[in-house]
Amino acid sequence: MSSAPRGGAQANLPIRGGHDGGQRASGSTTGEVKKPDPKVTQLEDQTVKQMQALESKGLAYRPGYGTQGRSIVLRANFFEVEFKPNVEYFFYSVSIRPEGAPRGQIREIFEKLMQLPPVLSCTAASDSASEIVACGKLPTVPVDIKVGGDPTRPQKVFTVTLRENGVVQPSELLSSLRQTDPRMNYAMELIAVRSLNLLMGRHPSQDHGVATTGRGTTRWFWIDSRMTAADLRGGLQVVRGYFSSMRLAGGRALLNLNVNHGAFYKAMPLINFILEFESTFGRDRSMFNRYVRGLRVSTTHLQRTPMKSGKNKPRYKSIRALASPTDARDAKDKDGRRLLHPPQVPRLGSCANNVKFYDDTHEQYISVADYFKRTYNIVLKYADRPVVNVGSKERPIYLPAEVCVIVPGQPYHGDYVTVQRQNMIQFSCRRPPQNYQSIMTDGLDMMGINNGTMQVGMKFHKEMITVYGRILNPPSLKYGASKVPPRNGSWNLVGKKFCQGVSLKDWTCIWVKKEGSRDAFQPGNPSNALNAFQRKMNELGMRVGPPVVPGPTITIKVNEEDKSINMKDFMEQTQKVFRALLTQNYHFVVVLLPVSEDRIFDYIKWIGETRAGLLTHCVMADKFAKSNDQYLANNAMKVNLKLGGVNQALDFSSQSPLIASGKTMIVGLDVTHPSTTDPESFPSIAAIVASTDSWLGQWPGEVRIQERRRENLQFLKDMVISRLEMWQKSNNGQLPKNIIIYRDGVSEGQYAMVLTEELPMVKHAAQSMYKPDEQPNITIVVVGKRHNVRFYPTTETDQDRTQNAINGTVVDRGVTRPRDWDFYLQAQAPLQGSARPAHYFVIHDEIFTNRDVSKELRPADSLESLTHNICYMMGRCTRSISYSTPAFLADKFCDRARKYVRAYYTDKEISTGQDRFSVPPPGDSEVRLASAARESMVYI
Repeated sequence: MSSAPRGGAQANLPIRGGHDGGQRASGSTTGEVKKPDPKVTQLEDQTVKQMQALESKGLAYRPGYGTQGRSIVLRANFFEVEFKPNVEYFFYSVSIRPEGAPRGQIREIFEKLMQLPPVLSCTAASDSASEIVACGKLPTVPVDIKVGGDPTRPQKVFTVTLRENGVVQPSELLSSLRQTDPRMNYAMELIAVRSLNLLMGRHPSQDHGVATTGRGTTRWFWIDSRMTAADLRGGLQVVRGYFSSMRLAGGRALLNLNVNHGAFYKAMPLINFILEFESTFGRDRSMFNRYVRGLRVSTTHLQRTPMKSGKNKPRYKSIRALASPTDARDAKDKDGRRLLHPPQVPRLGSCANNVKFYDDTHEQYISVADYFKRTYNIVLKYADRPVVNVGSKERPIYLPAEVCVIVPGQPYHGDYVTVQRQNMIQFSCRRPPQNYQSIMTDGLDMMGINNGTMQVGMKFHKEMITVYGRILNPPSLKYGASKVPPRNGSWNLVGKKFCQGVSLKDWTCIWVKKEGSRDAFQPGNPSNALNAFQRKMNELGMRVGPPVVPGPTITIKVNEEDKSINMKDFMEQTQKVFRALLTQNYHFVVVLLPVSEDRIFDYIKWIGETRAGLLTHCVMADKFAKSNDQYLANNAMKVNLKLGGVNQALDFSSQSPLIASGKTMIVGLDVTHPSTTDPESFPSIAAIVASTDSWLGQWPGEVRIQERRRENLQFLKDMVISRLEMWQKSNNGQLPKNIIIYRDGVSEGQYAMVLTEELPMVKHAAQSMYKPDEQPNITIVVVGKRHNVRFYPTTETDQDRTQNAINGTVVDRGVTRPRDWDFYLQAQAPLQGSARPAHYFVIHDEIFTNRDVSKELRPADSLESLTHNICYMMGRCTRSISYSTPAFLADKFCDRARKYVRAYYTDKEISTGQDRFSVPPPGDSEVRLASAARESMVYI
């Protein structure tokens, strides 16, 4: 086995497969194209005209289409579908009795169900979980299906019953999409989309060389010889695949098809996987336990059952967990806790030499290593590595890693460390022509469109549709007394000063060194670099005194056994240093870090921001030592924001009247959920940030712990009140007249939740702060990032140097619904790769369509322009960003709070000796900022 060396990201060339075979540019998206369908444009205009006389009682109606900007024509990654005359799709839900079958057995039940003659004859598709759609009527009488079984266990019998939930008639669906009256909806619309998506997945799901991710997924990946992939490190690989989704637009149904990338476990012997994991993460057994839970493996030590084909049927098992200690504090975590002779497991992840179980035949305890030698004549080469439990907690079955092989096509859903994230970005970063070419070749092939194998009553156009777009002008920015016109979405700080530079007197540094490592600074002290940083901050308009040096030093000790960081010692040193700095009345500290170690960074931020109230700014010591001018300027921007300054502002000529009046507060909201590699008690986290005045330069906020996996913001009322109080404090006791909320982290299926659950909480917050006759006007816009809509320029004059559409491109026609108020905006000019436009969907509006508030006659233009301009207000960089700044910052604060929570788990694990997966969930106190940091943008 060869493993990647420790250190930075390595060059990742595709392993195999794919038409373009790598990262080279291929093809072009420009060239002669058909103009967008005039019938669609006419339908959109007529629908909007009819809606102007109607009042929406749910989601906001579209008030019109935008007109500002230079008009262009773009390709969009959608393919129009035509249906065979009189085709019908029958949609069924599937019940399985007895309930509670594991996922593997449910998959097998559906595989056999789909092979029954009535289903085969009707051309059906399923999600392999609970739904079937067919091109004909299916019998709804119960049927018994046998699954599983081997020489040691009998087959299980399940009773399967279909229940018809509706009949989809595409002709009626298209007829409703061509209606100009927005009240005329097709009653079966949701079931129709679900049915079409299941049918679209029929072709790739029948290909044994294609893997999918999750239940009812629309993401497809080749995992055989056609696969294109690259190493991510730690036993993972990134695989190129495709996303497909049926979408309904004005007058037509469309297939959205896009290049997609996903992380998968490598199909390899489990022992090789362990070695690769250790080369990246060390022997962190708690983390590895979470890493492999649920992983399917085939076994090599047992005789395989022959199949009719003559091949031997593999024996598959699912890893329940690593062997868990029998002295665990929590009884439910003990392996075999109810057995007469429970296994003997010294600690989590104990090895084959140390894990013992009771051998009934010989009436004695025996180690896993000795059992495999005696029973199978297998001498384990890695008896010092963890054994896995493929049974249950009640009746564990232990296997050494050497007899397990990871089954291909299993997606990884956990978090990435830095090097994995870098490798993922490097592989997936492709220019638009490459993705366009992949969609038109591999993508259409995978969906069965190019080769004409779609036999489900649908026919697809072979060319992408075209849509109208517009390029909005960039705003003019202010730096001090200077006006700065951005070009290609960027600008520089040469000769500029911040709008509001802060004063800083008493500051110092914490130098974190790693035992045995070379010093980053010569001659062994950071004074020169800190002085250079001071000069740069002053040059940019801050008023910064000299640093107090030398500052305290923390030396990271390394454990001899596995070369891992001694976190207990580091934590003790860190706490001591922060206590000392507080007694010296420091308010700000630069932290010089030696390595990109997540746990070190997380702990420093947690202690500094939630416990000590001491603002910290972390930098990599080796980069900071070089005192690169651009690097120092980038860090100065963050420090000025963190200390309450304003870096840039919109010039008056670019300000919306809503903002210029100083009466509009703009809010960002987000919720983040635990990943599969987090402890089971890891909570969801909600964040809010908000502007404090018309400068739009400061966005302080707060984070709250809430119920795990809860989608809506549980404490939104209190969070909004805290932002209104901050605005009041910054504006002479006045409250804002208007509140515009950009809500991040919401899927299309959750729009109604925002309207019915979150909007009332915002209104309740306002009612508690305002007089009854002075309630604010509220607009809520959902920001979508994780969609698969992409636009391709059709002329060279409409593309930038990276072959993306020019930043400022907005699209609100062709791929949207006429009745809904939404639009796509690409605000950024990427340095490399393909730009992803943000999707904005208006949930509720009391501002832009309110003539008493907004005097402008075109609400669509007003909102699109304001949203575009706000994308230039990310004060930590000199570029426009990909989506609305407040939503971006709320996401950043959620991420910072996740680091607080991870640090909490590390602290409890080390200080109490508990495994992190047994640690009780954190409370709000673990993420609540210390009083001295509460008004700071600590997360920047």
